[in-house]
Amino acid sequence: MKKHIVNIRRAVCIMANELHKTGYSLSRAFKRAWKTAKGTAIKAAGVTYENRQEILKYLTQFRPDHLTVTLERESHNTYDQNSICIVVHIPYLKKKAKIGYVSKAYNAEIARLLDQGIPVRARLMGIIGGYSYKETYGALLDVAV
Repeated sequence: MKKHIVNIRRAVCIMANELHKTGYSLSRAFKRAWKTAKGTAIKAAGVTYENRQEILKYLTQFRPDHLTVTLERESHNTYDQNSICIVVHIPYLKKKAKIGYVSKAYNAEIARLLDQGIPVRARLMGIIGGYSYKETYGALLDVAV
């Protein structure tokens, strides 16, 4: 239990320092870092590229608590060196699919944590959108340290 608390504090300090470098005041950076560590709802980015809309439409038939989510670093990404891929696993089908990326508002903080080996939990809260024939699908995640 003590090691888990130390890891959370360490993660909060790392995130706060990253935010402070981007222009946040130190107190505001720590407030946002603690909020992120406790759990933050993040909307997946990049869901309209490749065949991700079909994947998200397929995932609407499953309950979100039956799916698991992992965050995987993509340091080789040419567009963003801090990119973090969101991968959804369907355990009983033994399939997985990339549904998007963590938005740029959070990816630098979370990438730094993942690079240092600090575990970051992600949970699919639900698939959003798809209400009319032109509405795109999206994903809402709960991310915490």
